[in-house]
Amino acid sequence: MDRILVTAELERYAIDFGLENLREIDPKADEQAMARQAEQAVKALRTNILKTLLGGISCRKLSSAIYMSDLLADFCRVRRIDGIKGLSKSEVDRMLKFFNEEQLRLLHMALTEVCAGAESCGQIGLEQPVDASLEFFDSTCQEANIHYPVDWILLKDVSKTLLQGISLIRDAGLFCRMPHGPEIFVRDMNRLCIEMTHSARRKDSKKERKRVFREMKKLLETIGGHGRRYRDALDARWEETDYSEAQKARIVARMDDMLEKLPLVKKQAHERIIGGRPVANSEKILSAYESDLHVIVRRKAGKEVEFGNTLMICESAHGYILDWKLYRDQAPSEPEQLAESLGRQAKMEIEEPVLSACTDRGFASKKTSKLLRENGIYDATCPRDPAALNERMNEELFRDLQKRRGSTEARIAILRQKQGGRLRQKGFENRALAVGWSVLGHNLWLVARLLAQQEAQAKRVA
Repeated sequence: MDRILVTAELERYAIDFGLENLREIDPKADEQAMARQAEQAVKALRTNILKTLLGGISCRKLSSAIYMSDLLADFCRVRRIDGIKGLSKSEVDRMLKFFNEEQLRLLHMALTEVCAGAESCGQIGLEQPVDASLEFFDSTCQEANIHYPVDWILLKDVSKTLLQGISLIRDAGLFCRMPHGPEIFVRDMNRLCIEMTHSARRKDSKKERKRVFREMKKLLETIGGHGRRYRDALDARWEETDYSEAQKARIVARMDDMLEKLPLVKKQAHERIIGGRPVANSEKILSAYESDLHVIVRRKAGKEVEFGNTLMICESAHGYILDWKLYRDQAPSEPEQLAESLGRQAKMEIEEPVLSACTDRGFASKKTSKLLRENGIYDATCPRDPAALNERMNEELFRDLQKRRGSTEARIAILRQKQGGRLRQKGFENRALAVGWSVLGHNLWLVARLLAQQEAQAKRVA
């Protein structure tokens, strides 16, 4: 993999992107600053790939692993003559945001063009290019790292964050009138949460739930009032504290976010618990800390509903992921996802055209069939009609492609392992970057494995 990063010129692209980012921040940067930025770009590329190879471990664990291993330190370019100059936890975290999503996609495009080219594949040592003519599409839910969105638990999350902000402000020496310390409010909210949990076992459970919720709502309003006063006090008198302006701004922003969500989560819980009325999925708040999440109804065994964002992937017959897309908004229909993917792939300079597209029933539609027919692509989408499926199973090519399509489910599982399961990153932009790095790391791992198999075969022949 170390050799691939150099021979496929991914390091050169990473340096170009790093210098481009530096010029946007500081147009007058000198040569010394540009040299440091180039070095950081190489470190960022290799560190993020290593993070995916180790299963998306935490930044702290990755930092410790680099310190303790000469091999990993060499791969990340942090070993010097006088020892390992490791990466701190915070520096590893900043590496994830070193490149933007567009630049990451260009890195992936450069690797794909090298691996899928009949002549360019020899540049990295492949005897045969990666077959990109047979494509397999599937979509899944990329779950967010949140607890199950229970309405009254959202009240607890908002109150807990506000009370944490109040504690920070009080620790800095700013006080407003309160009957007691924040820890008493925390205790009262926890007690009400326990009562709400146990209310389901009572005979008059609905009546009890409404009573407890009214107490929680009243307590939350009290906490919100105290939080607003402390927030205003910090904003006006932060110079009296030891906090820097950036620290003050972070605390204020966090409390503003919770104060803005307070009436929304209260209304949502009221509608469902008191009114007994459903809330539309498009209007639901699924987490107090994560926005841009959606309710995705997939009706899988054991998982009727999932919470996160739709992820579409397209892989080749070798298992190389040719394209991916994590949708911020509610994802379009699967036929539209396929059309968008083919449009993105058309921008890559790959010699061999797409010959077939194989999907499950979700992608099947007249629009998909027409699109594939117009582009001269064999339509191997699984029909929704059982009779039509039985008829198409008489085609040998269709049978073989549908049999191979089962491995795409395993590819999704492998990709999730590269991410470490649920993504730890907060914010959609960071989650999208993490998915992109896992795709790039997976493809490098796959190409390296093909090279290893090729070398082992050559030794057996010799």
